[in-house]
Amino acid sequence: TGPLISAGILQSLNFAIYDSLRRVLYQRQLQSGASPDIFNGAKSDDYLHFDSLFNVAVASFLTGATTSILTSPMVLVKTKQQIMVWGFREAVSETFYNKPQNEKHHFFQGIKNFYKGFGVHFFCDAFGRSVYLTCYEVLKRSIAKRNAGDYNWISHFDNTTATSNLSVAERMLCAATAGMICWVFIFPADVIRSRLYAQSISNNDQICAFDVARNMVKEQGLTSIYRGMGVTVARAGPVAAAVLPMYDYALAWISS
Repeated sequence: TGPLISAGILQSLNFAIYDSLRRVLYQRQLQSGASPDIFNGAKSDDYLHFDSLFNVAVASFLTGATTSILTSPMVLVKTKQQIMVWGFREAVSETFYNKPQNEKHHFFQGIKNFYKGFGVHFFCDAFGRSVYLTCYEVLKRSIAKRNAGDYNWISHFDNTTATSNLSVAERMLCAATAGMICWVFIFPADVIRSRLYAQSISNNDQICAFDVARNMVKEQGLTSIYRGMGVTVARAGPVAAAVLPMYDYALAWISS
């Protein structure tokens, strides 16, 4: 129940950091003259429609990088609960007190255990969130351009058409597509992360993500790091279709 209780809090934190960073980056964009003067100071929510895709990518990457510090222990504990059918307290205790043989346990070693495989987790959270939210904005702006009668595909990537008039269905389509694209990119890393966490239960020695990936490919072939991708990608679509449009409408309501 631990990860479940904190899921809502983490999602709120994710979007709060992301929105704050987009605001800051948009102000810098205006000051640098990278945005058309017609948009300068027009509305408080202009950054949601007219900031550059570079801003979106940077803001989402930094958001994932920041929250990965909190989510890494949660994902590790959740994985152990699922594999060993442990309760939350049991999984936390096992992780904290896990140590190599013939070594004395100490507090900092226990904390370090919660960040096993942090590199691959960081990649999933930071890079994955950047792909996720950038694709969402690209798709929304593309549809907004087509709705406005601009069929030049190159112009779909600029920031001169507001996306506020998109319908719920259009937003859901963009979100679902973005969620699935994101998981296509990060799925191999997610598989390696899960295998690394699983091996850490019975193996107290230091193991790294690279060794896990190499052994998986060597023993089971390259397809082993893509096993289960179809189900995961299919699940990502409906989840993203529910989350991102709600985020858009919540921001619009707050800004109104």
